[in-house]
Amino acid sequence: MRFCTLSSCSYANSIVIRDQKTCILVDCGLRKRDIKPFLDRVGLTPGDLDAVLITHCHIDHVYGLKYILIERKIPVYSSSPVLKQLCARVPFSGQPEFRVLPSLAPENIGTLTVNYFALSHDVETIGFTFSGDGEKLGLITDTGFVPDYCLEALKSVDYLYIESNHDPEMYKHSRKPPHIVRRNLGVTGHLSNEQCGQALRSMGLSKCKLVVLGHLSEEDNEPRRAITCARQFLPPGTPLLCAPPRTPGPWSPP
Repeated sequence: MRFCTLSSCSYANSIVIRDQKTCILVDCGLRKRDIKPFLDRVGLTPGDLDAVLITHCHIDHVYGLKYILIERKIPVYSSSPVLKQLCARVPFSGQPEFRVLPSLAPENIGTLTVNYFALSHDVETIGFTFSGDGEKLGLITDTGFVPDYCLEALKSVDYLYIESNHDPEMYKHSRKPPHIVRRNLGVTGHLSNEQCGQALRSMGLSKCKLVVLGHLSEEDNEPRRAITCARQFLPPGTPLLCAPPRTPGPWSPP
């Protein structure tokens, strides 16, 4: 199993996960002009995609969904509450093929097995684990804290994509309005570098082959700060990198 980010910031978020036979897009916040070029840069086309999974309906995660569905008629998976909010907020040109993920059982999408768990954001939001090729990947983003059941679910992952959104010290000089800062620091906001690090420590991640820090604020965080903070909470030698904000990142190692 392999994964890469197509974009990872407050402007647009999108991640590709694939094994030998199945290719899934998680979120599609990309602008219409970027979808094909960004897929091309990682060796894919819309025709390679088998499904789209949605974490939540904020615009930086779903802006390009209606455009990708014009290019490729594929099912859209999420929890029932997320799909209801998606229907209310996105003006689709036709009726998408929505599929509700079961809450207490895994879902097979091609050769990949998906489980989801609830997160804590200001709209309905979920994270995922993916299993395929004998490996497991965890994905957690857009949450004000990491619930205990998520920590448990992610202890055995081989790969992890996790939010490390902001540095609280940088917020003291932020240009964001105070109410946005308060929201992002709250339990329905985003993970700080320190919160991300504490979650990494709780997971253990003794066999993790790669940790990717994502959704970094372009104004209120820096990759070096996020990496420095996360590194101290990980087992020595764990590969660690930050997803680039507005361009595709590298594929994880096969």
